[in-house]
Amino acid sequence: MKSNLSLIILHKRINISLFALFIILTLVISPSCNFVAPDETKETDLNQTQVALSVEQTLTAKEGGGANATIAAQQATIQAQAALSTAQAGQPPQQPPQQPVQPTQGPVQPAPLQPQQPVQQPTPQVPQQPGGNFQEWMRSAQILLYEDMVSDPSEYRYVKKTLDAMDLRYKDDGNAQGWLKGDLLGSSPSGKPWDLVIIAAENHADVTGEYFDYIDDVLDKGTPVILESWILDSVSQGRVSPILSKCGVQVYPYFPKTNSINDVVLWTVGSTSQHPIMNDPNGGLKFTRARDKWLYTFDLGSLMALTGRGDALFLLTQDATSDYKDGAVAVCMQGRLILQTFCSHSFEWETMYPLWENYITNALKVRFSGG
Repeated sequence: MKSNLSLIILHKRINISLFALFIILTLVISPSCNFVAPDETKETDLNQTQVALSVEQTLTAKEGGGANATIAAQQATIQAQAALSTAQAGQPPQQPPQQPVQPTQGPVQPAPLQPQQPVQQPTPQVPQQPGGNFQEWMRSAQILLYEDMVSDPSEYRYVKKTLDAMDLRYKDDGNAQGWLKGDLLGSSPSGKPWDLVIIAAENHADVTGEYFDYIDDVLDKGTPVILESWILDSVSQGRVSPILSKCGVQVYPYFPKTNSINDVVLWTVGSTSQHPIMNDPNGGLKFTRARDKWLYTFDLGSLMALTGRGDALFLLTQDATSDYKDGAVAVCMQGRLILQTFCSHSFEWETMYPLWENYITNALKVRFSGG
């Protein structure tokens, strides 16, 4: 019995070997085969042999190797066939195609250059004519007053007393230079530019340096300024220089410096005796009644000479025969600046009140007319 079983198994193995040999021969002599290089031929033969052996293992497993052996043989056969197909095609094993990586953001393009807009320069504020009746408007005008004689209680404040007599409204900074700076850089209580700025810097305390910058700016914006300053001769080459240049005057010390009251006396100028500042609303002004308030300080103020570069006119001088030198009161910049270089308290109140009223009235008329 055992002998018969051995014969049967041997017979099957022979058949399997013949079948494997048949497959190998079929693959070798197949018409579809192409000529390959020697190295490729070796690889092809090896793959074909693996296929045959895999077939043999499969059949053997079916006969007696059990289920696990069968599965293993089948997997080996599949792998061998795949290797064989790749070898026949002469192609390396294909990798699964990779999806192209999409950029998350496109290339950054430089922003196009934008044409630069020209810088707009501030334009000077041109005063507008208020309209209506001048006398009515004058009582609502916005006036700024700085008068440092507030520190001398023995003296009247000539300018304040004049404004009160004219029944005009004003902001009184007294001698507070900090307030003056803030008001010159700012605006009137109404929020609009000042209609008139009065600086009576008489009490031999300095209003100089940066304050002249602020005054110059106020003038450029169209606000009239009445400036009384005894110190101009010592600072004329400093920051007040632009104002003096626009006005058309140069400044020098008050000569002669003596103890004579006659050195204080001033005279009207024949060529300008009919100027409105000398006649409206008060005419017939005389300045021969002097005081010795500042006589013994040996500094009575400054005197001016015309340069011919501005529109300055002298209204009062120390030399009654000249209208181009030794000036003590000048008007210039189309009437926006009234410049007084002597001290008001060198004369009596009765002498100076009519002049200050004329100053204020005519400066406000310039503002009212938009000049």
